[in-house]
Amino acid sequence: MTDGRFCDAHAAEDRARHDRARQEAQPWRGWYKVKSWLDIRAWRLSVEPLCRMCAEHGLTVAATVVDHVTPHHGDRALFFSRENTQSLCKPCHDGPKQAAERAAARVGQPAPGRSLRRVGGV
Repeated sequence: MTDGRFCDAHAAEDRARHDRARQEAQPWRGWYKVKSWLDIRAWRLSVEPLCRMCAEHGLTVAATVVDHVTPHHGDRALFFSRENTQSLCKPCHDGPKQAAERAAARVGQPAPGRSLRRVGGV
């Protein structure tokens, strides 16, 4: 058993099904694999090699994730904007940064740096 739901033989199939559904619901996830994003990522980590959030607390921690300061929610211009990126360590990205974005979404507020206007002007 893996997570209590499927045996090892079927766990990979379940993960693949989940990944396909996620890709269909959020097609912009594929943008993380295109050369222009990989170039932005490499550039950001070269000019900002340390985690920005850790640095604000006086800590020196290597960054491993390039994060969108303003969540793009599928907005191509925001996604590919170098100015909209920051370097974070994985714990900061997966912890406080995403928690703040989820909390803002739950109460219908814009995430940090994001207006309530939907993509496409709606």
